Amino acid sequence: MKNKVLLGSLISALIAFMLYSANLKRVENSSLKIVGEKQEQVVRNKKGQKSVREPKVATVEYPNHIKIASGSEKKWAESIAQVMGKEQSYQVCVQDLTNNKFARVSNTTQHHGVNSISRLFLLIAMTYQEQHGKSIANKAIKIKKADRVKGEKLLQKGIAYNAAYLKQLMMQGDQTAANALLRTVNSKKVNAVIKKTGVKDTAIKNKYSKSPAALTTANDLNKVMVSLYHDQILSRQYSNQVLGTLNAAKIKPKIVRDHKGLIYAIGDSKANVALVQSNGNAYCVSVWSSNDHNFAKLGKVVDGFFK
Repeated sequence: MKNKVLLGSLISALIAFMLYSANLKRVENSSLKIVGEKQEQVVRNKKGQKSVREPKVATVEYPNHIKIASGSEKKWAESIAQVMGKEQSYQVCVQDLTNNKFARVSNTTQHHGVNSISRLFLLIAMTYQEQHGKSIANKAIKIKKADRVKGEKLLQKGIAYNAAYLKQLMMQGDQTAANALLRTVNSKKVNAVIKKTGVKDTAIKNKYSKSPAALTTANDLNKVMVSLYHDQILSRQYSNQVLGTLNAAKIKPKIVRDHKGLIYAIGDSKANVALVQSNGNAYCVSVWSSNDHNFAKLGKVVDGFFK
């Protein structure tokens, strides 16, 4: 009788072990579904498999979360925030160039896409090369198929044009001319020169006929323009050359369209930057926004800070 009980216990233990092994194997080969924000990922529990990273959740910024940089002039910041509103993303930077007053107001901290305003970066890079004895001003540049922009008929494929002429056309808005000059100078060299101004979030990314042509921030645009004012990477002669080219532009960006005085400015539908000298004052204002609806009003408000 004892032998029968012992045998039954052994059989029960064996069956329990077999069930445990089968269940363990099933668990090892099962799938665990991890769901993150707008993302899901399947992780297998098989032995020896690499660990799986957590799903990346994109940074979300809200237009009503307004940030004012420490040290900003309070009244300026409040006026800027009121003008820009809460309906679109924006960054605004205002700097008084005769003292240490400034205001930086934004509801987004990321760099954003810009287009024709990035001609400023290429213009500075070309002038930097000229200052260092590597001018392309007298170079004949042949227009290639890749330079041509649909709808532009002035510059023809296969024909060589003087670089100085192409620069003139670029500043008038000709994208074919800008593409040819960028190809000649090289975007990597442009980015290397611009970094010398102290920017951290600015770079040429595409041809001028592709959007976005570059990435930047309002703060970086301010740094670039102020570097010209203080002759930081260009000598006084060459800084004035760049500023003179900006001043000569017939069409001014919205932010300074009705201003008086010496105006050095450039812009597009996403960003404007201007250096203004008037009534013994000098200041720089830069803005990036998801649209330019408030740029003209912003320009008037900022100009009022210096009356």
